[in-house]
Amino acid sequence: TALISMSTNTVDSTAKQDGKSPSDHPLPKEDNEDLPYTHFSARQRAFIVFIAASTALVSPLSSNMYYPSIQEVRDDLHTTLSGVTWSITSFAICMAIAPLFWSNLADQIGRKPVYATSMLIYTAGSIGCALSKSLTGMIISRVIQAAGSSAVQGSGAGTISDIYPREQRGTALGIYYLGPLVGPCIGPLIGGYIGQDIGWRWVFWILAIWGGVMCLLAIFVQPETHRRIVLKKHRIQPTNIPPPLNLKNNNPLIDLALIRYPSVAITMYFFAMVFGAYMVNSTGLTLALQNIYNLSQGSSGVCYLPVGAGNIIGSTTGGRTTDLLLRRYRKKHDIEAAQGSKVPPEARIQLVWLGGIICLVGMVMSGWIIDRSWPLAALLVMQFFIGIGLAFAFQSIAGYLIDLFPLKSARITGVQNFYRGIWGAIIVQLFPTMIESIGWGWSYTTMVLISV
Repeated sequence: TALISMSTNTVDSTAKQDGKSPSDHPLPKEDNEDLPYTHFSARQRAFIVFIAASTALVSPLSSNMYYPSIQEVRDDLHTTLSGVTWSITSFAICMAIAPLFWSNLADQIGRKPVYATSMLIYTAGSIGCALSKSLTGMIISRVIQAAGSSAVQGSGAGTISDIYPREQRGTALGIYYLGPLVGPCIGPLIGGYIGQDIGWRWVFWILAIWGGVMCLLAIFVQPETHRRIVLKKHRIQPTNIPPPLNLKNNNPLIDLALIRYPSVAITMYFFAMVFGAYMVNSTGLTLALQNIYNLSQGSSGVCYLPVGAGNIIGSTTGGRTTDLLLRRYRKKHDIEAAQGSKVPPEARIQLVWLGGIICLVGMVMSGWIIDRSWPLAALLVMQFFIGIGLAFAFQSIAGYLIDLFPLKSARITGVQNFYRGIWGAIIVQLFPTMIESIGWGWSYTTMVLISV
């Protein structure tokens, strides 16, 4: 009941949460339906999504771009493979925690200042990574880099919720998540050739340049989309407007308690397990390609393209499919378009079945293909299925959670990112030991079983 009440998109529900009566809003309730959901044109909204996706791209690029150079980083910093793994783990842990604070801030002061500030921090961290002379310096710089790049993980979804109504949101989310999903694939490709030709430090210099460009776009080009702020200047529907936060409910850690709802707990557990397996696959694939299939840094980066192709197809078609599922439910139950909020959020989550099965089958097959040193072509085919399956599941779950908490779109995404990020950090750190103890096949199978 609590979840259903929080997912209601009417003016009355917004009024209850911000302490105002419907009469306190700019227009009477009966006139609200004649107002546009947003004052931005279709072209402007597409451009906003482009900026959000481009900014969200920095996080997966930063996480994956230097994977092909891990062994060179180990030698240059005079450390061990386990030591270098800590630079990945520390990044993942910070990526899990920082969005809780960024998302809370984005719902309070707006999206634009969060984008600009976070990209400035990210750029500083990337420069620190490029100049690192020791493992300690690298880890500290990676934490700073992660703190900056993590902001858009939550506030980006909030931006989509700001400018797109519910039945168009899945398609927009599919385009937005192209950045986070494709980044892990093109990152190793680009980083592999950069590290091979001009050295691993240039990987971080290029990331610093990218972060600086995104910071300038956020300051001078990107408009503010927060619905409470926009409503003060433009005539739009007064729906999905987070109330101003006070000191009592301004603790971002309180949002973690949303996991007390069984539907939220089950959803987040499943995706955390799948995401952890995906991170292990992204990290371990480089080692398998270079040590088992004897590929160079550049060639191993190319082998990430199949999972990227799967992500692109899954993200662009998955988001649109979830919107179609909502419309089909509304038509089947004779719900008028104006009463779209009566369609339960669970109508969107059906795609998880298809995506989860495709992803997990591809994952377990990849593990055994590597374990038995079967042809590389078979491994790449399985990587494609991992990519498309993960994208389907990701789109469905992300849209579902936003539908549950329309007034906390950025914050609920931050919570989801926290749980999947923490598990991803843990399993990536354990993975080298798993490989040594039980081999590739059983390591992948174990991760798939806990997801099942």
